[in-house]
Amino acid sequence: MKQLLRIDNYDLSLRMNGENIRVISSADLFVSEGEIVGLIGESGCGKSMLWKSLLGLADPQKWICSGELRLMGNPMDLSDRAALTEARGNQVSVILQDPMNAFDQLFTIERHFIETARAHVQWSKGEILKKATSLMRRLYIREPEKVLKMYPFQCSGGMLQRIMIALALMLDPPLLIADEPTTSVDVTVQREIVAMLKEVNRDRNTGILYISHDLKIIEDLADRVYVMYAGYLVESFPVSALQERKVFHPYTVKLLQSRPSYTKAYLPVLEGNPPSLLDRQAGCPFAPRCPKAVDACRSYDMHVYEIGNQHIVRCLRWEDENEPAQN
Repeated sequence: MKQLLRIDNYDLSLRMNGENIRVISSADLFVSEGEIVGLIGESGCGKSMLWKSLLGLADPQKWICSGELRLMGNPMDLSDRAALTEARGNQVSVILQDPMNAFDQLFTIERHFIETARAHVQWSKGEILKKATSLMRRLYIREPEKVLKMYPFQCSGGMLQRIMIALALMLDPPLLIADEPTTSVDVTVQREIVAMLKEVNRDRNTGILYISHDLKIIEDLADRVYVMYAGYLVESFPVSALQERKVFHPYTVKLLQSRPSYTKAYLPVLEGNPPSLLDRQAGCPFAPRCPKAVDACRSYDMHVYEIGNQHIVRCLRWEDENEPAQN
């Protein structure tokens, strides 16, 4: 399969008080045509900053990125903001987590579609609205002609999320990035959005990078999964490993154990908090919270262990105590 997005040895640092503070370290990730890839981790671990920096949305005065980026199989210069701007919409589109704040409340829905299309293609207004209407119908939006004349504040959160998906598909991009698109909607709308993304993936062979902290959605939706902690991709595996509980990094194990069991048993508590940007030290960033940590973990260089079957892990002790997780 053709790789739509690939990063190798990707680093992202924040300039702060005269220092460069590492936010993302040595990230290797890829998304192929027709594949849904999940990216999970706690809030603040770097998931959103990863995709924003890759698409040139991080302020170059504050953020420094390095490593190799390929889009649609072609190498991209991370400092070429014009090329990254051109790629947005044409090659990669994004579905954001907060539809209410993603839209300009002073513009009609129609104008959002027109502005999006004309940033990249020379379609007439009629062609744009015809495409918009067709997409909205496919996403189960009733009376799309009427909706196009509405303002965002006149729409529900669920409707705006559907409209955002239609906007993302406007130029038929081969790759979608969905950044926690079900966070601000109820359970019923969540299921509808996940079903829509599955349909888009199936019908258009679209590659999707789905970012979330909801393990259940990732388990139901993704083909492969990356787990991020404190800026590191600490484990990567086919979704079957998640379904069979055959994961090995202690952080991934704790994530699985944190899922509600719908019994009277108490959920295990992961003591401590993720390290802040200013508190990150050498070695494994999870070591201060890890029940398996030893002294060597505090000087571990975070190199990758390949387990097999596309399963990799950054954990010094996985070989010593490699019992799969039990939920």
